[in-house]
Amino acid sequence: MDPRDTLVITGTGKAQAAPDAVVLDLQVTVEGHGASVSEALAALADASRACEAALPGRSVRTHGLGVHPRHDHHGRQVGHTAYQQVRVRTDDPTGVGDVVRRVGDAVGEGFGVNGLRPEVSDTAPLETDAREAAMADARTRAEHYARLAGRSLGEVLWIVEPGTDGGVRPFGESDMRMAMAAGPAVDPADQEVTVRVQVGFALR
Repeated sequence: MDPRDTLVITGTGKAQAAPDAVVLDLQVTVEGHGASVSEALAALADASRACEAALPGRSVRTHGLGVHPRHDHHGRQVGHTAYQQVRVRTDDPTGVGDVVRRVGDAVGEGFGVNGLRPEVSDTAPLETDAREAAMADARTRAEHYARLAGRSLGEVLWIVEPGTDGGVRPFGESDMRMAMAAGPAVDPADQEVTVRVQVGFALR
């Protein structure tokens, strides 16, 4: 077919969904004044167990273990600090504040929140919707270009999907409101999947 009788269009489609899970990245830190490395690690193990006990039925994973000496303002070693990162997954995004409060109460001053990541457990329906939207976008734009050129749109000759945008990502801004009495209330943003498709059409 003569290349002048073809039209190549890239269509873009997006689909959004509310997250059905949230992954929390937490950190438990224990400072041992005058303690040995083994004592600091033992204290950290106790704090980690307290964290898990505060979240019965939750998926709790530990990683990122570290120990380093502590020094006073004169540079003298006064003990050790041990820390471990904890990853908690909850299937109730609206209950994130309660999870944070309970872990904070169990661990005490050595508790920190490094971040949270909303997730959609099954992205297949989102990808299907985004793919359909991308194809519809390509066809709509191709029909417009054909009319502008005084031609009509023919059959689809080929389709190439270069790839998605790397999976789901937040759509819009997260609304995070602090309610310290009951723990922080978190309203995670919708998650978005983007698909781009390149379509070759025949021109009549």
